[in-house]
Amino acid sequence: MSEPLLELKALSGGYDPIQIFQDVDLMVNQGESIGFFGPNGHGKSTLMKTISGVLEPWAGDVFFQGQRMNRAVDRGSRRFRNFNYDAVTRRRMDPKGVARAGLIHVAQGSLLFPEMTVDEVLSIAPMAAAGRVTTAQTKERSMQIDTLFPRLAERHNYKIRFLSGGERQMVSIAAGLLAEPKLLILDEPTLGLSPKLRAELCQSIKTIKDMLVPLIVIDQDVAFLSELIDRLFLFDHGRISKALKHDDIPDHDTLMAMLFGGAIA
Repeated sequence: MSEPLLELKALSGGYDPIQIFQDVDLMVNQGESIGFFGPNGHGKSTLMKTISGVLEPWAGDVFFQGQRMNRAVDRGSRRFRNFNYDAVTRRRMDPKGVARAGLIHVAQGSLLFPEMTVDEVLSIAPMAAAGRVTTAQTKERSMQIDTLFPRLAERHNYKIRFLSGGERQMVSIAAGLLAEPKLLILDEPTLGLSPKLRAELCQSIKTIKDMLVPLIVIDQDVAFLSELIDRLFLFDHGRISKALKHDDIPDHDTLMAMLFGGAIA
């Protein structure tokens, strides 16, 4: 049996001093895509930020393609809060190393450089794939992105701050693809978009799935998730409460009843 693509072992984390999730165990198989569904504010995004090293893991381990992403040491102390902690203490996890390994995280909220143009953002994205892909592969991926997001070609010289929310999200996902992900995390990729742009972006994400890019997707639309994933994980109060195979994923109302209890109409 091949080693897992991603494995979490008793992973815990949060925003010091408040712990958000604790002792999360998860295994994602090679070539598999999974989804997360659950109430807002219960730790899904915090978990993803910890998996990608944006947040310091408090305890536990992250393995990607058999490689430990975190140092096997205890988390450093934050006794003093009036200086840059990262400047004096080596982190348990290096987000640059995570990205270079091919674990790419497109965070919620289109976190981009507002004064850079679309072309400038997309030109630096392949740096995360340095040493893993050839120039020819990067060029091919760029051509795929032009097909996926033709709207971006029309706005290649626009600064990010002049784009709509949907267009920024397209840039974020395009940058993630140019980093040549071996696993791509999409956190609420269609949140707050107009129905038209949401439908356009959903179709693009389905095409990415068809390109055989393994995904972790957080979304509140169960029907959309069902078109992308092999398994669905219900996440609430900082823990995985249930795992469902694709054929066992119910409708939205049934899932809400499973999370919160109550009668299923």
